[in-house]
Amino acid sequence: MKTFIPALLILSTLASAQTAQNVDTRTPLLDRLEAAVQAEEAVRAVKRLQYSYSHYLEWGLWTDFGDLFTTNSTAQLDNRTLTGRASIEAYFMEQASRSSLGLAEGQLNTHLALQPIVTLGPDGKTAKGTWHEIAMLGKFSSSASWRGGIFENEYALEDGVWKISRLNFYEEYIGDYESFGHKAPPKWNVPYHFDSAHVGVTIPKSALQPVASSSKASANARLAQLAQRVERMNDETDVRNLQHSFGFYLDRKLYDDVADLFARDGSMDFGQGDTYAGHDRIRRALETMFGPTPLRTGELFDHLNLDTVVSIAPDGRTAGARTIQLSMLGINGQYGRWELGIYEDEFVKEDGIWKLRALRYYPRMLTDYDKGWGKDAIPSKSTYGSYPKVHYVAFHNVNPVTQRAVRYPAGPMTQVKVIKAEAAAPASVTNASFDGTLALAERRLEMAIGVDAVENLNSSYGYYLDESAWDQMADTFAINGGAKEISGAGVYVGQERIRKILKLRGPNGGRGAASFTIHQLTQPVIHVAEDANTAKARFRLFQSGGSANGSSGSWIGGLYENTALKENGEWKFGVQDLHHIFNAPYRTGWGHMPGPSRTGSAAAGPRLVTEMQPDRPIRSRQYAFPEIDEPAFHYRNPVSGRMPAQLLP
Repeated sequence: MKTFIPALLILSTLASAQTAQNVDTRTPLLDRLEAAVQAEEAVRAVKRLQYSYSHYLEWGLWTDFGDLFTTNSTAQLDNRTLTGRASIEAYFMEQASRSSLGLAEGQLNTHLALQPIVTLGPDGKTAKGTWHEIAMLGKFSSSASWRGGIFENEYALEDGVWKISRLNFYEEYIGDYESFGHKAPPKWNVPYHFDSAHVGVTIPKSALQPVASSSKASANARLAQLAQRVERMNDETDVRNLQHSFGFYLDRKLYDDVADLFARDGSMDFGQGDTYAGHDRIRRALETMFGPTPLRTGELFDHLNLDTVVSIAPDGRTAGARTIQLSMLGINGQYGRWELGIYEDEFVKEDGIWKLRALRYYPRMLTDYDKGWGKDAIPSKSTYGSYPKVHYVAFHNVNPVTQRAVRYPAGPMTQVKVIKAEAAAPASVTNASFDGTLALAERRLEMAIGVDAVENLNSSYGYYLDESAWDQMADTFAINGGAKEISGAGVYVGQERIRKILKLRGPNGGRGAASFTIHQLTQPVIHVAEDANTAKARFRLFQSGGSANGSSGSWIGGLYENTALKENGEWKFGVQDLHHIFNAPYRTGWGHMPGPSRTGSAAAGPRLVTEMQPDRPIRSRQYAFPEIDEPAFHYRNPVSGRMPAQLLP
């Protein structure tokens, strides 16, 4: 025994030393992973902040709106400099002619945020974001107007929470609804924060520097927690893709695909007072409410899903999403309409696939295109009180800054299910599974980062096109694999050929003072490949513009099906595939169009082809409306796997 006990002590000491050595070896790996997880969570937090900003303004929730700002925040608005969250909150209340929480009856105060480019700061504690904003403002029986512009905002961590630290708004256009178009200044002079050569990078390398963790958990437990956080970000992507796919399927009256998105016991309430459960009843209800499929000649049925805020429950099994829907509806030769509404939807994860469990749509405003919301309010068919009444729809999620429930004014309000659940313990990690779990978490994190980088990339295209910034636009394409469609001409392959044809098309020297265009790419459905090196993305084109003096204007709609790839570690455009669907005069809208439309860029096609032959023809028919030409999809139905009529490679 005297000789055996020291031997045990020696073995125990060696084992302890070996365990310490294992922890020491793995800790730097986990520190690096944690730094990257925090950085990507920061990018997503900034987007949630800005979308919450829009949702709170939509309903005049001034208190929660003010909570989104840092203590010493500043704002540059209408040539005024504001300091402090109280002054910013007071400014927006003044703009809405309000002195208390909520909106006045008959008031429309919609602010839509689109086309984000979010870049984390060098230290990971600040960020910058570029956004388009569309404001639909007015008072029933009194006024209606549009306003649009660009935010170049700054964000900061304050007390461990992301907040808006600076608002900088640059007005691009403004106009009364009844005018022929919108008025725009000769130049916008926006100091964009992003660099065309590196816009496909959301997180700089300096923000990924590992910081020693204060966690007391074991290496295995710490990895399990980090892997779970990574999975929640990918869950968020899947739910957003599902919500946005719902909008794209509804556009084309693809009712089978819409019904497929629901869980077996899923339900749908489309704001008409009835709830339908089960795939068959949902399918039949859609056709009863919206008419038979396919779209009839001259029918426009577009549903823009905007400002989507996704909340994944801590257990990763349920989720909620709040979305603003702006719809462009009508039959050519008969009528056109605008519609605004709110989705507060529930989702469930079944067999590893996210599905709709309950879709609830609340109509906000429906108006005749020719009259506008200042003169016309079509009554809702549901018991929910829509415009000009003010009927609040509660939020499924808490304020992203305070983590408290949103505060509402007195008045009619519809409650919704709050998304909350007990946090589930992460899957256990053993010494044997550590390396494989770490590699999977790193790859899945790269996929999550890729989603936001690809959105940055696609958003930049719209800003550069608006500014006629051809060199910068060309920089965003891959040197060898990049390919861009030029309307009316064809497809040009390779970064330098793209640069040359863009300059031939012109204009050169920046945007001309006499006209303007606003190319807004929104409603993303982004799929990053499992190797995190390539991606495919569907975006909606929501375009406006016209003469800068407001004498004419247009609305243009279409779909982008783009690819992206990593080149030297940075995301670049691969193939850019645009399907223009309609071009409607602002004055008459899509309800009064004589025939298939054309644009100046399309008309310039023959000249461009003569000067520079394309590498291949454009894939899809352009500007077919009022004829119906079905667009392709890059993906199968995300729940059922149903093939689209045309699946892109």
